[in-house]
Amino acid sequence: MKFHFETILPGPGESFVTEEMVAPTLDCVYHIHPECELTWIESGFGSRFIGDSIEPFSAGDLVLIGGSVPHHYLTLESDSTGPEWSRTRVVKFAPAFCGRTLLELPEFEAVARMLQEAARGLHFPEESAREAVPLLQNLFREHGARRLLTLLELLERLSRLPRRPLSGTVIEPEAAPDERLNRVLQLIHRRLAQGRPIPLAEAAAEACLTPTAFSRYFRRATRKRFIDYVTELKLSRAAGELARSDRPIVEIAFESGFSNLSNFNRQFQNSRKMTPRAYRNSFRRIDLHHADS
Repeated sequence: MKFHFETILPGPGESFVTEEMVAPTLDCVYHIHPECELTWIESGFGSRFIGDSIEPFSAGDLVLIGGSVPHHYLTLESDSTGPEWSRTRVVKFAPAFCGRTLLELPEFEAVARMLQEAARGLHFPEESAREAVPLLQNLFREHGARRLLTLLELLERLSRLPRRPLSGTVIEPEAAPDERLNRVLQLIHRRLAQGRPIPLAEAAAEACLTPTAFSRYFRRATRKRFIDYVTELKLSRAAGELARSDRPIVEIAFESGFSNLSNFNRQFQNSRKMTPRAYRNSFRRIDLHHADS
């Protein structure tokens, strides 16, 4: 399937790219590039799309993806509190940025294995991220050979830390733009932000397809049915709110686009394998553990 193709160009005398993005929101088209990408969310929250995975993210989120993995991060204007609300640091590097021979050495076996696993996207839990982030921050301050050595040290550290795969399948898209898909995704996100429903027929019209043809197209593009994609996006937003706020669950359910609480509870249980209340309590236990340690 085709996605927007991003061209990555390292600066003069550099073999990889570092980007520090500060803005009111974080939003980008659903895109790919041949380079691996390490993304750390310094501040802000929203939903991230990695392959066929849709999950909430918040400050401290650390994800590594392999080359040509479709991805997209979304935050909403209604959540932003100012021009610097969203802060993100990104490192983009070719899989063989340091030469294939180095990754074939036994000392770098764990790094090579991690980069292979990154074809499904890898999420590093909070404790892993806390251990790796100081090195990532140093990377943005280094120059010349020290910069390259710091990236190698960062990758070696990450290869020894706990992580989990995000995407259930490896998607192999064609390296070519598909602006039609991005128009449809932008429509979905815009309507959800406005609290308005997204009829399949309207999404199909945005793609200039009949509803039947659009359903086939959308499933081929995202590996999800249109209704499942929309539901997962709603659940992602609700999960983020449950984790970071004490607002009533019924209020979060309606704001996330669910018309009744029982349907929300059932969908959430099916997706997260726990009730919304249990999901919220799991984050409270983590906070108490950190307070006691």
